[in-house]
Amino acid sequence: MAELSSVEKEILKCFERGDTRAMDLLYDNYADTLYGIALKIVGDEAKAQDILQESFVKIWKRSRHYDASKGRLFTWLLTIVRNQSIDFIRKRDRRGEIQGSSNDVHLQNVESGDVDVSVKHDIGKVLKELDKDKRELIEHSFILGYTHPEIAEKFDIPLGTVKTKIRAAMHNLREIFGNGR
Repeated sequence: MAELSSVEKEILKCFERGDTRAMDLLYDNYADTLYGIALKIVGDEAKAQDILQESFVKIWKRSRHYDASKGRLFTWLLTIVRNQSIDFIRKRDRRGEIQGSSNDVHLQNVESGDVDVSVKHDIGKVLKELDKDKRELIEHSFILGYTHPEIAEKFDIPLGTVKTKIRAAMHNLREIFGNGR
């Protein structure tokens, strides 16, 4: 597990105390990136702002349940925003299809001396370090929001193979992030 930044430590202390200052810190350090993710998924500025607001409410309500041993704070935040965005898409499009492609996604990181190191990575550059098959599976699963069965159908590969390749890609990404690149 990577060392927590001072901002992360302060946010977690605020979570434990039920201190709303955590939300100010989260907003100041993560809102731009999280908004960008929501915008790329839903493609509508107003809706992306709504999703970000709904996500921050959900983050606050679940803040005492965050477990640092299960993953990075940024990853937890990203998952909530991504899921809120995908829920919006699925409600809008009853067929549940996610629109767009991984080429539509560009994550821009905020510059702050104390932001979680995982946020400072150029995610597109890191993903390019994976081989093409693994990169496509990660992009479809974690950025575009496809489920594993949807990925298996789209790429015409067995579901078990999808899960194995995604697990292997995640292992590769952990190695990349663990090396501080």
